Amino acid sequence: MILDSIVERADEIRRCFGGRNIYQTAENSGAKVWLRPLGGLKGFYVFENGLRYIVINNQLDEITRRVVCAHELGHDMLHRELSAGGIRENTMFLESNKTEREANLFAAEILLTDKAVLSELEYVSDPETAAFELNVPVELLEYKLELLNHKGYNFNFSAVQSDFLR
Repeated sequence: MILDSIVERADEIRRCFGGRNIYQTAENSGAKVWLRPLGGLKGFYVFENGLRYIVINNQLDEITRRVVCAHELGHDMLHRELSAGGIRENTMFLESNKTEREANLFAAEILLTDKAVLSELEYVSDPETAAFELNVPVELLEYKLELLNHKGYNFNFSAVQSDFLR
């Protein structure tokens, strides 16, 4: 999936189903969001019998739960046809997997508006501080910076760490 399609889909979901938070947005789109104890599993998405479920490990911190929800919503919106048996994952932000990368880009786009990121970057010079202020992991901000660069900006950022949330 190309970057433009991911941006358009995230913007459409935010516009049509946007709620006060990512959980409400997912629910408004028709996906059921469940917080459950999952051990070492961060979360998963499943589409069965016409029903869509995003299941998130309730033992994760709130920032990570939000990112996992947005990531799994990305699978729902971009890869539903691939999820007959569920997309289960212990790790996120793995560049070696095309669907994971696309779900991460979707999560960055839906959680971080261009305006919020650009405004924050006016006041801070490093991604770590900006991510802290935006209440997201730095890796998610780096995906957003990649999307902003695709939109015509010119941000320098390090390569995304492949073992994030392992």
